[in-house]
Amino acid sequence: MKTWRPKLTFRPPHDAGEFELDLFGAATQTAPQLTGTAPEDSLPQYVNDIKQRLEAVLEKTGLSLWLMVDRLDEIFPRRSDVERAALRGILRSTRFFSSKEIRVKIFLRDDMLEQVVRDTDGFTALSHVTARQADTLRWTDDQILAMVVKRFFANGALSSYFHINPSTLDANAVYRKEAFGKLFPPTVFRGKKQSPTIRWICNRCADGRGVVTPRDVLDLLLRARQRQHDLYSADPDGSSEFLIGPAAIQYGFEELSKRKRETYLEAEFPHFWKDIKKFQGGKTVHNEASLESLLGSDWKEIAENLLAIGFFASGKQSGEDVFTIPFLYRHGMNLTQGQA
Repeated sequence: MKTWRPKLTFRPPHDAGEFELDLFGAATQTAPQLTGTAPEDSLPQYVNDIKQRLEAVLEKTGLSLWLMVDRLDEIFPRRSDVERAALRGILRSTRFFSSKEIRVKIFLRDDMLEQVVRDTDGFTALSHVTARQADTLRWTDDQILAMVVKRFFANGALSSYFHINPSTLDANAVYRKEAFGKLFPPTVFRGKKQSPTIRWICNRCADGRGVVTPRDVLDLLLRARQRQHDLYSADPDGSSEFLIGPAAIQYGFEELSKRKRETYLEAEFPHFWKDIKKFQGGKTVHNEASLESLLGSDWKEIAENLLAIGFFASGKQSGEDVFTIPFLYRHGMNLTQGQA
Protein backbone atom coordinates (compact mmCIF):
# COMPACT_ATOMS: atom_id res chain seq x y z
CA MET A 1 0.00 0.00 0.00
CA LYS A 2 2.94 2.33 0.60
CA THR A 3 3.95 1.69 -2.99
CA TRP A 4 0.49 2.44 -4.36
CA ARG A 5 -0.61 5.27 -2.09
CA PRO A 6 -2.11 8.32 -3.86
CA LYS A 7 0.37 11.11 -4.61
CA LEU A 8 0.96 13.99 -6.97
CA THR A 9 4.04 15.52 -8.54
CA PHE A 10 4.46 19.30 -8.32
CA ARG A 11 6.92 21.28 -10.49
CA PRO A 12 7.37 24.88 -9.29
CA PRO A 13 8.09 27.60 -11.89
CA HIS A 14 11.61 28.74 -12.88
CA ASP A 15 13.10 25.21 -12.93
CA ALA A 16 13.00 24.98 -9.13
CA GLY A 17 12.93 21.19 -9.12
CA GLU A 18 10.23 18.61 -8.56
CA PHE A 19 8.32 17.57 -5.43
CA GLU A 20 6.12 14.60 -4.67
CA LEU A 21 3.31 15.06 -2.13
CA ASP A 22 1.01 12.47 -0.63
CA LEU A 23 -2.75 12.75 -0.20
CA PHE A 24 -2.33 15.00 2.86
CA GLY A 25 0.33 17.32 1.43
CA ALA A 26 3.38 15.70 3.02
CA ALA A 27 6.52 15.04 0.99
CA THR A 28 6.95 11.43 -0.15
CA GLN A 29 9.80 9.26 -1.27
CA THR A 30 9.82 8.07 -4.84
CA ALA A 31 8.29 4.58 -5.04
CA PRO A 32 10.40 1.79 -6.57
CA GLN A 33 9.65 1.15 -10.21
CA LEU A 34 8.01 -2.20 -10.97
CA THR A 35 10.67 -3.50 -13.32
CA GLY A 36 12.08 -6.95 -13.81
CA THR A 37 14.72 -6.19 -11.15
CA ALA A 38 12.25 -4.88 -8.55
CA PRO A 39 12.24 -6.71 -5.20
CA GLU A 40 9.63 -9.44 -4.76
CA ASP A 41 7.82 -7.64 -1.92
CA SER A 42 6.90 -4.76 -4.23
CA LEU A 43 4.52 -7.03 -6.14
CA PRO A 44 0.85 -7.37 -5.13
CA GLN A 45 0.04 -10.17 -2.73
CA TYR A 46 -3.13 -12.08 -3.54
CA VAL A 47 -5.73 -13.06 -0.95
CA ASN A 48 -4.96 -16.77 -1.16
CA ASP A 49 -1.22 -16.17 -0.62
CA ILE A 50 -1.94 -13.92 2.37
CA LYS A 51 -4.34 -16.49 3.80
CA GLN A 52 -1.83 -19.35 3.50
CA ARG A 53 1.01 -17.35 5.03
CA LEU A 54 -1.20 -16.09 7.84
CA GLU A 55 -2.42 -19.62 8.59
CA ALA A 56 1.18 -20.81 8.76
CA VAL A 57 2.04 -18.08 11.26
CA LEU A 58 -1.05 -18.79 13.36
CA GLU A 59 -0.38 -22.53 13.36
CA LYS A 60 3.22 -22.08 14.51
CA THR A 61 2.20 -19.71 17.29
CA GLY A 62 -0.81 -21.75 18.37
CA LEU A 63 -3.20 -18.83 17.81
CA SER A 64 -6.51 -18.36 16.02
CA LEU A 65 -7.97 -15.32 14.30
CA TRP A 66 -11.64 -14.36 14.25
CA LEU A 67 -12.83 -11.64 11.88
CA MET A 68 -16.08 -10.07 13.14
CA VAL A 69 -18.23 -8.32 10.51
CA ASP A 70 -21.19 -6.30 11.80
CA ARG A 71 -23.51 -3.38 10.97
CA LEU A 72 -23.87 -4.41 7.34
CA ASP A 73 -27.36 -2.87 7.38
CA GLU A 74 -25.72 0.58 7.47
CA ILE A 75 -23.51 0.22 4.39
CA PHE A 76 -25.74 -0.37 1.36
CA PRO A 77 -29.21 0.93 0.39
CA ARG A 78 -31.59 -1.49 2.11
CA ARG A 79 -33.54 -4.01 0.01
CA SER A 80 -31.70 -2.91 -3.13
CA ASP A 81 -29.94 -4.82 -5.91
CA VAL A 82 -26.64 -3.35 -4.72
CA GLU A 83 -27.18 -4.70 -1.21
CA ARG A 84 -28.19 -8.14 -2.51
CA ALA A 85 -25.13 -8.44 -4.76
CA ALA A 86 -22.74 -7.19 -2.07
CA LEU A 87 -24.08 -9.48 0.65
CA ARG A 88 -24.04 -12.51 -1.67
CA GLY A 89 -20.40 -11.74 -2.45
CA ILE A 90 -19.51 -11.37 1.23
CA LEU A 91 -21.19 -14.64 2.17
CA ARG A 92 -19.54 -16.51 -0.69
CA SER A 93 -16.11 -15.16 0.30
CA THR A 94 -16.44 -16.68 3.78
CA ARG A 95 -16.05 -20.14 2.24
CA PHE A 96 -12.38 -19.31 1.56
CA PHE A 97 -11.82 -18.82 5.30
CA SER A 98 -12.98 -22.12 6.67
CA SER A 99 -9.76 -23.28 8.32
CA LYS A 100 -9.37 -23.84 12.05
CA GLU A 101 -6.92 -20.92 12.27
CA ILE A 102 -9.13 -18.27 10.61
CA ARG A 103 -12.87 -17.88 11.11
CA VAL A 104 -15.17 -15.17 9.77
CA LYS A 105 -18.20 -14.30 11.92
CA ILE A 106 -20.87 -12.25 10.16
CA PHE A 107 -23.76 -10.66 12.06
CA LEU A 108 -26.70 -10.40 9.69
CA ARG A 109 -30.33 -9.47 10.28
CA ASP A 110 -32.71 -12.28 9.37
CA ASP A 111 -34.60 -10.06 6.91
CA MET A 112 -31.29 -9.31 5.15
CA LEU A 113 -30.50 -13.02 4.83
CA GLU A 114 -33.93 -13.52 3.28
CA GLN A 115 -33.13 -10.73 0.84
CA VAL A 116 -29.88 -12.44 -0.17
CA VAL A 117 -31.54 -15.73 -1.13
CA ARG A 118 -34.66 -14.08 -2.60
CA ASP A 119 -33.71 -14.44 -6.25
CA THR A 120 -34.81 -16.52 -9.20
CA ASP A 121 -31.26 -17.90 -9.37
CA GLY A 122 -31.28 -18.92 -5.71
CA PHE A 123 -28.00 -19.13 -3.81
CA THR A 124 -25.69 -21.95 -4.86
CA ALA A 125 -24.15 -23.87 -1.93
CA LEU A 126 -26.03 -21.80 0.66
CA SER A 127 -25.83 -24.78 3.03
CA HIS A 128 -22.04 -24.39 3.14
CA VAL A 129 -22.46 -20.79 4.26
CA THR A 130 -25.10 -21.49 6.90
CA ALA A 131 -23.59 -24.75 8.20
CA ARG A 132 -22.22 -22.91 11.25
CA GLN A 133 -25.12 -20.47 11.52
CA ALA A 134 -26.25 -19.70 15.06
CA ASP A 135 -29.87 -19.24 16.06
CA THR A 136 -31.45 -15.85 15.42
CA LEU A 137 -30.91 -13.52 18.36
CA ARG A 138 -34.21 -12.60 20.01
CA TRP A 139 -34.63 -10.45 23.09
CA THR A 140 -37.34 -11.63 25.50
CA ASP A 141 -39.15 -9.41 27.99
CA ASP A 142 -37.04 -10.86 30.83
CA GLN A 143 -33.80 -10.17 28.98
CA ILE A 144 -34.86 -6.59 28.26
CA LEU A 145 -35.85 -6.13 31.91
CA ALA A 146 -32.47 -7.49 33.05
CA MET A 147 -30.64 -5.10 30.72
CA VAL A 148 -32.66 -2.11 31.95
CA VAL A 149 -32.19 -2.69 35.70
CA LYS A 150 -28.49 -3.43 35.30
CA ARG A 151 -28.00 -0.22 33.35
CA PHE A 152 -29.89 1.86 35.91
CA PHE A 153 -28.26 0.32 38.97
CA ALA A 154 -24.78 0.56 37.52
CA ASN A 155 -25.16 4.04 39.02
CA GLY A 156 -23.72 3.64 42.54
CA ALA A 157 -25.79 6.43 44.08
CA LEU A 158 -29.03 5.02 42.67
CA SER A 159 -28.13 1.50 43.76
CA SER A 160 -27.33 2.71 47.27
CA TYR A 161 -30.54 4.78 47.53
CA PHE A 162 -32.75 1.80 46.64
CA HIS A 163 -30.57 -0.67 48.63
CA ILE A 164 -29.86 -2.84 45.58
CA ASN A 165 -27.34 -5.68 45.84
CA PRO A 166 -25.53 -5.93 42.45
CA SER A 167 -24.53 -9.59 42.90
CA THR A 168 -28.12 -10.61 43.68
CA LEU A 169 -29.27 -8.55 40.71
CA ASP A 170 -27.09 -10.68 38.45
CA ALA A 171 -28.19 -14.01 39.89
CA ASN A 172 -31.90 -13.70 40.72
CA ALA A 173 -34.65 -13.03 38.16
CA VAL A 174 -37.29 -12.38 40.85
CA TYR A 175 -35.00 -9.83 42.49
CA ARG A 176 -34.54 -8.08 39.13
CA LYS A 177 -38.31 -7.73 38.75
CA GLU A 178 -38.53 -6.26 42.25
CA ALA A 179 -35.76 -3.82 41.38
CA PHE A 180 -37.59 -2.85 38.18
CA GLY A 181 -40.70 -2.15 40.27
CA LYS A 182 -38.76 0.40 42.31
CA LEU A 183 -38.02 2.37 39.17
CA PHE A 184 -41.23 2.10 37.14
CA PRO A 185 -44.99 1.83 37.78
CA PRO A 186 -46.59 -1.64 37.51
CA THR A 187 -48.57 -0.47 34.43
CA VAL A 188 -48.37 2.56 32.17
CA PHE A 189 -52.14 3.03 32.16
CA ARG A 190 -54.56 2.31 34.99
CA GLY A 191 -56.86 -0.68 34.74
CA LYS A 192 -56.97 -4.38 35.61
CA LYS A 193 -56.45 -5.57 32.03
CA GLN A 194 -53.42 -3.39 31.34
CA SER A 195 -50.11 -5.08 30.44
CA PRO A 196 -47.17 -4.90 32.87
CA THR A 197 -44.88 -1.97 32.13
CA ILE A 198 -42.05 -4.06 30.67
CA ARG A 199 -44.52 -5.82 28.33
CA TRP A 200 -46.00 -2.45 27.32
CA ILE A 201 -42.53 -1.11 26.50
CA CYS A 202 -41.50 -4.20 24.53
CA ASN A 203 -44.81 -4.25 22.67
CA ARG A 204 -44.35 -0.60 21.63
CA CYS A 205 -40.75 -1.19 20.57
CA ALA A 206 -41.52 -4.29 18.43
CA ASP A 207 -41.55 -3.92 14.66
CA GLY A 208 -43.87 -5.80 12.31
CA ARG A 209 -41.65 -8.88 12.50
CA GLY A 210 -41.91 -8.92 16.29
CA VAL A 211 -38.28 -7.87 16.70
CA VAL A 212 -37.42 -5.78 19.77
CA THR A 213 -33.96 -4.22 19.78
CA PRO A 214 -32.21 -3.04 22.97
CA ARG A 215 -31.27 0.14 21.10
CA ASP A 216 -34.93 1.15 20.73
CA VAL A 217 -35.79 0.30 24.36
CA LEU A 218 -32.87 2.38 25.61
CA ASP A 219 -33.83 5.21 23.27
CA LEU A 220 -37.35 5.23 24.74
CA LEU A 221 -36.06 5.18 28.33
CA LEU A 222 -33.43 7.86 27.76
CA ARG A 223 -36.13 10.22 26.53
CA ALA A 224 -38.41 9.19 29.37
CA ARG A 225 -35.65 9.91 31.88
CA GLN A 226 -35.06 13.37 30.39
CA ARG A 227 -38.80 14.09 30.48
CA GLN A 228 -39.04 12.99 34.11
CA HIS A 229 -36.05 15.18 34.96
CA ASP A 230 -37.84 18.16 33.39
CA LEU A 231 -40.98 17.39 35.42
CA TYR A 232 -38.96 17.22 38.64
CA SER A 233 -37.21 20.50 37.81
CA ALA A 234 -40.56 22.21 37.21
CA ASP A 235 -41.83 21.12 40.65
CA PRO A 236 -38.83 20.61 42.96
CA ASP A 237 -41.03 20.37 46.09
CA GLY A 238 -43.33 17.74 44.59
CA SER A 239 -43.19 13.98 45.13
CA SER A 240 -43.38 10.92 42.92
CA GLU A 241 -44.17 7.31 43.71
CA PHE A 242 -41.75 6.08 41.04
CA LEU A 243 -38.41 7.22 39.67
CA ILE A 244 -39.89 7.39 36.14
CA GLY A 245 -43.66 7.77 35.93
CA PRO A 246 -46.29 6.82 33.32
CA ALA A 247 -46.39 10.24 31.63
CA ALA A 248 -42.63 10.20 31.06
CA ILE A 249 -42.75 6.66 29.63
CA GLN A 250 -45.52 7.64 27.20
CA TYR A 251 -43.52 10.68 26.16
CA GLY A 252 -40.44 8.51 25.59
CA PHE A 253 -42.41 6.19 23.33
CA GLU A 254 -43.85 9.07 21.27
CA GLU A 255 -40.38 10.51 20.74
CA LEU A 256 -39.02 7.09 19.80
CA SER A 257 -41.78 6.68 17.19
CA LYS A 258 -40.91 10.04 15.63
CA ARG A 259 -37.24 9.15 15.58
CA LYS A 260 -37.89 5.75 13.95
CA ARG A 261 -39.79 7.46 11.18
CA GLU A 262 -36.95 9.89 10.51
CA THR A 263 -33.85 7.75 11.08
CA TYR A 264 -35.15 4.37 9.92
CA LEU A 265 -38.03 4.65 7.47
CA GLU A 266 -36.94 7.85 5.76
CA ALA A 267 -33.16 7.60 6.14
CA GLU A 268 -32.60 3.87 5.46
CA PHE A 269 -35.34 3.33 2.88
CA PRO A 270 -35.53 6.46 0.72
CA HIS A 271 -36.47 4.25 -2.26
CA PHE A 272 -39.55 3.02 -0.32
CA TRP A 273 -40.44 6.31 1.37
CA LYS A 274 -42.68 7.55 -1.46
CA ASP A 275 -44.91 4.52 -0.79
CA ILE A 276 -44.60 4.56 3.01
CA LYS A 277 -45.55 8.24 3.05
CA LYS A 278 -48.93 7.38 1.55
CA PHE A 279 -49.93 5.78 4.87
CA GLN A 280 -49.28 8.96 6.84
CA GLY A 281 -52.34 10.23 8.69
CA GLY A 282 -54.34 7.12 7.79
CA LYS A 283 -55.46 3.96 9.58
CA THR A 284 -53.39 1.21 11.19
CA VAL A 285 -55.01 -1.83 9.52
CA HIS A 286 -55.24 -2.48 5.78
CA ASN A 287 -56.62 -5.27 3.62
CA GLU A 288 -55.77 -6.13 0.02
CA ALA A 289 -58.40 -3.78 -1.39
CA SER A 290 -57.22 -0.77 0.60
CA LEU A 291 -53.57 -1.47 -0.29
CA GLU A 292 -54.37 -1.68 -3.98
CA SER A 293 -56.34 1.56 -3.77
CA LEU A 294 -53.47 3.27 -1.93
CA LEU A 295 -50.42 1.80 -3.68
CA GLY A 296 -51.69 0.90 -7.15
CA SER A 297 -51.25 -2.22 -9.25
CA ASP A 298 -47.80 -3.01 -7.78
CA TRP A 299 -49.19 -3.21 -4.24
CA LYS A 300 -48.21 -6.88 -3.74
CA GLU A 301 -44.50 -6.28 -4.36
CA ILE A 302 -44.57 -3.11 -2.27
CA ALA A 303 -46.38 -4.89 0.58
CA GLU A 304 -43.79 -7.69 0.48
CA ASN A 305 -40.98 -5.18 0.90
CA LEU A 306 -42.78 -3.37 3.72
CA LEU A 307 -43.36 -6.69 5.47
CA ALA A 308 -39.65 -7.50 5.14
CA ILE A 309 -38.51 -4.23 6.75
CA GLY A 310 -41.03 -4.53 9.60
CA PHE A 311 -43.36 -1.70 8.63
CA PHE A 312 -46.19 -4.24 8.30
CA ALA A 313 -47.26 -7.24 10.34
CA SER A 314 -49.39 -9.77 8.49
CA GLY A 315 -52.37 -11.56 9.99
CA LYS A 316 -55.98 -12.60 9.60
CA GLN A 317 -59.16 -10.70 10.45
CA SER A 318 -62.53 -12.33 9.86
CA GLY A 319 -60.80 -14.81 7.54
CA GLU A 320 -59.27 -12.01 5.47
CA ASP A 321 -55.56 -11.23 5.05
CA VAL A 322 -54.74 -7.95 6.77
CA PHE A 323 -51.61 -5.85 7.15
CA THR A 324 -51.18 -4.00 10.45
CA ILE A 325 -48.74 -1.16 11.12
CA PRO A 326 -47.09 -1.80 14.53
CA PHE A 327 -47.20 0.61 17.49
CA LEU A 328 -43.58 1.52 16.83
CA TYR A 329 -44.49 3.68 13.82
CA ARG A 330 -48.02 4.82 14.62
CA HIS A 331 -47.33 8.06 16.48
CA GLY A 332 -44.52 9.06 14.12
CA MET A 333 -46.81 8.47 11.13
CA ASN A 334 -49.79 10.16 12.85
CA LEU A 335 -51.97 7.08 12.40
CA THR A 336 -55.44 6.39 13.80
CA GLN A 337 -56.42 3.00 15.19
CA GLY A 338 -58.77 1.06 12.93
CA GLN A 339 -59.44 -0.49 9.54
CA ALA A 340 -58.79 1.53 6.39
